[in-house]
Amino acid sequence: MERLPEWDAKALIPNEKTLHSRMEDIRKQTKKFQAHRKDIEHPTRSMIEQIMDENEWFARESTVLSSHAMLAFSRDTNDEKAKARESHIEQFLTKESNARLFFGLWWKELEEKKAKSLLPRNTEHAYALTEMRKYKRHMLSEKEEQLSNLKSVTGNGALVKLYDIITNAYTYEWKTGTKKHTLNEEELRSRIRSPKPEERERAYALLWGQYEKDEGTLGEIYRNISMDGWNEDISLRKYKSPLSIRNMANDLSDTTVETFLESCRENTGVFQSHFAWKANELGHPLAREHIYAPIHPTKERWGFQSGYKTVMKAYGKFSPRMREEAHKVMAQNRMDAPLRKGKRSGAFCAGVLPEETSYVLLNWTGTAESVSTLAHELGHAIHNHLSSHHSLFTQHAGLPLAETASTFGEMLLDEHLLEQNTNPALRKRILSKQLDDACAGIQRQAYFTLFEKKAFEMVKEGKTIPEISQTYMENLRQQFGKKMTIPPVARHEWLGIPHFFHVPFYTYAYAFGHLLVLNFYARYQKEGKDFVQDYERFLAYGGSKGPEAMLDEMGFDSRKKRSWDRGFRLLETKQKELAHME
Repeated sequence: MERLPEWDAKALIPNEKTLHSRMEDIRKQTKKFQAHRKDIEHPTRSMIEQIMDENEWFARESTVLSSHAMLAFSRDTNDEKAKARESHIEQFLTKESNARLFFGLWWKELEEKKAKSLLPRNTEHAYALTEMRKYKRHMLSEKEEQLSNLKSVTGNGALVKLYDIITNAYTYEWKTGTKKHTLNEEELRSRIRSPKPEERERAYALLWGQYEKDEGTLGEIYRNISMDGWNEDISLRKYKSPLSIRNMANDLSDTTVETFLESCRENTGVFQSHFAWKANELGHPLAREHIYAPIHPTKERWGFQSGYKTVMKAYGKFSPRMREEAHKVMAQNRMDAPLRKGKRSGAFCAGVLPEETSYVLLNWTGTAESVSTLAHELGHAIHNHLSSHHSLFTQHAGLPLAETASTFGEMLLDEHLLEQNTNPALRKRILSKQLDDACAGIQRQAYFTLFEKKAFEMVKEGKTIPEISQTYMENLRQQFGKKMTIPPVARHEWLGIPHFFHVPFYTYAYAFGHLLVLNFYARYQKEGKDFVQDYERFLAYGGSKGPEAMLDEMGFDSRKKRSWDRGFRLLETKQKELAHME
């Protein structure tokens, strides 16, 4: 059996002694930081520069500690020591952060002219401080901010962890012939893409049937997370709407986001046409359980090394430098790929410090989707590594652009596979999968956000969880059209979307990035290698500029609907190519 890579979890903090030593260093530095309470009564630029240097040190140390705890918990969410350590570190960092809150609150309250005169000469620190001031009108008092931070750990933070513990513990009995198997959610989800219709239907019913059983518990968790948002963010902080909170964090105007969502809503017919073609191609009724059914399926299983080499070739053909940055993850033992009981489901890439190689978690099942996921997560790593010359404050791109490199990596992989294969059935399968992925990455994510907007309002209005589930069902019908059959259990899908619980309104960032990538790839097809340098420079900005300004430099006006519509035209081109294939 092929040995899959496992990361070295001790690379950040090798032992408990080191952990306690670094926590003690943070305590001492935070105590010393209190002297600045008097300093800011007579502020100078040099004093602000010193404070920002100390803040960056604290941010770096905090990131190492929290990442260490998160990586250990992700390997085994049933590990009681890992749970306790993560909770302990979270409580500790919240306490230390609270002791430093006074500077940020003071800075946001400064008169504009005075604040500009004090901006550090370090441009990255100056940008971070400028960004901080946009939250000025949503601030609370220092004591209230401290209480909010403490409450988030034992309130929403605890609810999110409870959601993770409940759902990551799900197992499913699967019968093949006379043999019974116990599957985790990742393994079961892979069967929703099975070539056998009966397996897809059974897997779909099993998966969402489990969430249906826990609708009351999971729904109550969601209700309380949402109500906390209404109580604090809308009532106390005076944000315009729950979505506008995410828009501000993403550094996007409400107008840009609404324009983007309007484009997605108006172009949903692109995907409805694709699934109608697909149902005809497969010769079965148009139904929700079958939208990700493979076209001309193969029993081929990917070995990890084979999949990894293919991904490296795809990146290398586009840019040798990007291949080099991706390979660092494997070369430095920063990848964890095996399936493991209790392991966090899904996949992620975690950047820790700018100069550190990123960590990648996978749940490798040997499917074509596993290879795509590998390309996706290594795209995140490439993005982190190309922007590693920035400070921790400005290294990471905001959510709208955070999915650009990862989704572009999947496009590179697909196009590489198309170029390497002339077999019509294989090409048809790859093109169909590209449209399937665009549905999952654009339509589904945009409609998740449209659902969240309604769900938040329903919580405020005191609607029941079953009523919210029914609203999700109506959302599905709008997405897929009247001709698609949608089973009753589908109404519970929303309970299995972790982002609804972890980071409300996160999901439109996936759609934003994916649709943007279609525009970028169309430009690459036109310009070839001339595009590569512009793209690498775009990624290298990280989060040191606002997304709208960065996109303007790339010649993409995110405020215009026609810019977004162009991405859908590329998908229509692929649809036409599919329709004309024998």
